[in-house]
Amino acid sequence: MSLEQAFQALPPDADERKVESIFSKPFLNALGFSEEEIVPGFRIGNWAVDQAVRKNTGNDIFLHTQKDPYLYMEVKGRLANLSGEMYPDYRNTVLQLKRYLLAPSSKSVKWGLIMNSLHVQLFRKHGKIVHPVTSCLSLEGDLKQVVKLLRQHIESPPRALTIALYNNKGGVGKTTTTINLAATLALYKKKVLVIDFDHNQSDLGDALNLSPLKNKVLGVLKGKDADIRDIITPYRLKHPSLQEPLGFDVILADEAFAGELDEAKLRQVLKLHDLYKSLESLKNDYDYILIDSPPNWRLFAQKAIYAADVVLIPARHDNLHSLQNASTAITQFIPEMREKRRVIKESGPIVLPIFMNNAPTNPAPFQVTLMHNAIVQIIKKSKKEAGFDLTPYFYPKYCKGKKNLDMVSIPYMAFIPRADFMHMPAAFAFKPAREQYKNLVMEYFL
Repeated sequence: MSLEQAFQALPPDADERKVESIFSKPFLNALGFSEEEIVPGFRIGNWAVDQAVRKNTGNDIFLHTQKDPYLYMEVKGRLANLSGEMYPDYRNTVLQLKRYLLAPSSKSVKWGLIMNSLHVQLFRKHGKIVHPVTSCLSLEGDLKQVVKLLRQHIESPPRALTIALYNNKGGVGKTTTTINLAATLALYKKKVLVIDFDHNQSDLGDALNLSPLKNKVLGVLKGKDADIRDIITPYRLKHPSLQEPLGFDVILADEAFAGELDEAKLRQVLKLHDLYKSLESLKNDYDYILIDSPPNWRLFAQKAIYAADVVLIPARHDNLHSLQNASTAITQFIPEMREKRRVIKESGPIVLPIFMNNAPTNPAPFQVTLMHNAIVQIIKKSKKEAGFDLTPYFYPKYCKGKKNLDMVSIPYMAFIPRADFMHMPAAFAFKPAREQYKNLVMEYFL
């Protein structure tokens, strides 16, 4: 039975069993997997995912060995609404898929699908990050086009995860975090590109003692006779105790965009998607691409968020505006860019839990109370005005019956500002800082 015939054979109210028996295999066959490359009811510890697949290699027949699965598919009945994140069925199915993808026995798995024969969505796993790649795609239109799009992603996975660091408030440590994340990932032998997209400040280049670019970024963004690789600057730390230099690559801010530029004129010259397009050719050269975004919601910040797979939001425990602005970014700004990405059938970035920068090691009880009270009010306001629950973004370990208020944080350390004067990341220069940023990297990414 062809995929189109299988689709037509399904009754309008087909339950999960019928979708599984009639539609699942033709769908996976259309994605390029043969009968011997599909295992239904694949065991993951005490759980079972509906379908697991992997290409056979030589005598290693996945149906027989069931080793090193590559993609999981979780199937639901047609009455389960998988058309968007506002629906409980969708949210529960995504949580279920993430649980499978992040299980200890799923290390080889790179992709996940949710599907009910009416909608399908593709998710990618990069280390500990699971993020949607496509929007929720309807299967009631051109089935062949949907399958073609999914195959393109699955068969040509990009190497890099693109991370934008953003808060619509200055002074929360975006640049410091960007530099030290890059340094720490480099310590784990990851290849990293850092982009200073805050052209007004160009603090990232200053911190590394690198001079800003001059009239070079515009041509790259416009895609005219300019190769993005030509504006990449290597940053390397050489030390006698190191066998080879440690470091990462940098695209520096451009002086041409500094100062008060006319936003309307800029938008006539530049497009929202041009950074996203420019980075496409680099995504197989790096493991991580980090974008240091400006603290506003203007064109360059929007470009950075549009280009990202995930957004990491630093905030300050002692700065109410940084907490409020984090809320605004999550409920308004980032969803706006997700809507823009849906135009090209892709999902925009997901938001990682907010982390507190420069948090006091032993805060006074009144400071802690003030912060938590402020966050409670922000969460209440968001639920009332936007129907958006921010609890997991502030308190990622919070759940019913276990009101865990632990937050992701980097403590205040004099080492971090001191490293600025040395023009190197604190994670390279000082062991205590290095250990803290390693914890951050392990919490989010590795």
